[in-house]
Amino acid sequence: MAAVFSDEEIAAVKTRYPGLVRAGPDVVQGTLRMEAVYNGETLSGDFQIRITATNPNSDVLPALYETGGRTAAIAAAHGITDLRTLHRNRDGTACVCVKQIERRKYPPGSDLLVFVENLAVPYLYWLTYYERYGEGPWKDYAHGGLGLLEFYSEDTEPQTTEGIREILPTLRRELNWQEYHKQLRKPSGDRACLCGSGKPFRTCHKKAWQGVERLHREFLRLGINPRSLFEGIKK
Repeated sequence: MAAVFSDEEIAAVKTRYPGLVRAGPDVVQGTLRMEAVYNGETLSGDFQIRITATNPNSDVLPALYETGGRTAAIAAAHGITDLRTLHRNRDGTACVCVKQIERRKYPPGSDLLVFVENLAVPYLYWLTYYERYGEGPWKDYAHGGLGLLEFYSEDTEPQTTEGIREILPTLRRELNWQEYHKQLRKPSGDRACLCGSGKPFRTCHKKAWQGVERLHREFLRLGINPRSLFEGIKK
């Protein structure tokens, strides 16, 4: 991914979203007028956002920030104390998709307009829908590490060593990453869930548990030693 946005990228985005302006070589910000349709329901609204070419959580995607306080207001209105419920990371970036499908949503060679249309607008539609109904408009994976594991419960494609290693830094950033490591080394659905509820993993977050089981089978197939997974990976 380029560390700056080209003049051509900015021009294409401004044609479609005139409220966005360049604020630096690698920053676009301003008002994004979102209007999108899902399952026949059209939603629209103005969001104050910032997009940076570099993303602290991804080597593939630009970073999206909602800067107008709308996310916090939605959380307050619905009694949400952890903004990660609204797919907002602790550093303020929006979690626009699970890591495993970043390249599907933003293939190599994609430009800023692709990011806005394929990822930013759907994310803002999701927020608007949640603001109105108190739930998301489509099935979502859980936030963070649990969402990464849930993905594997449904994805039937054979995994690669490189693909698995791409998600490890995200798991390492979890506060209880040692528990993730323990599950990946020796899966047990009877141990306390990774979410911290204290309930058995297999019943509390069933999809994530199934993802651990499948991922462990992939380790065996690929000859990956689970004990060495996080060696050399820093938070």
